Amino acid sequence: MKVGIRTIRYIAAEKVSDYSFLPPGSSLDLAAYQDGPLQELPFTPESADLSENWGYDNDGKYSDATFSASIRADRENYRPVLQRLAGKKHIFEVERIDGVKCIIGSREFLPTFTYGDSLSGISSSSFSIKIKLKSLHGILFGKN
Repeated sequence: MKVGIRTIRYIAAEKVSDYSFLPPGSSLDLAAYQDGPLQELPFTPESADLSENWGYDNDGKYSDATFSASIRADRENYRPVLQRLAGKKHIFEVERIDGVKCIIGSREFLPTFTYGDSLSGISSSSFSIKIKLKSLHGILFGKN
């Protein structure tokens, strides 16, 4: 579903205490669990998409969450940042336009971050990014 997204922030998982014990749909103050500031990742707002689906398998109920967006401005300046995000485990905070903060990941359930070139015409004009998470707790909601 297309939702208005205001910001995407991230922090290395090693700088966050574990909160995976929280039940699905819980609220938490991420600042109480983090050791260091969140870093903002610029993106093209109209490109953002956040979805979460719940399913069942042999182990019980689980969540599949996906966030995707594009990065256009200063595209090449962000290549090292994207490489770092893809190579190291991070936890993400996506803030919706209504102020609700969606926490994607925990130390126990780490999301994967991927990126690639998006082609427009004959040139690569932006990066596409994707954050995927399969977990027992799903997207958690930050306290404002």
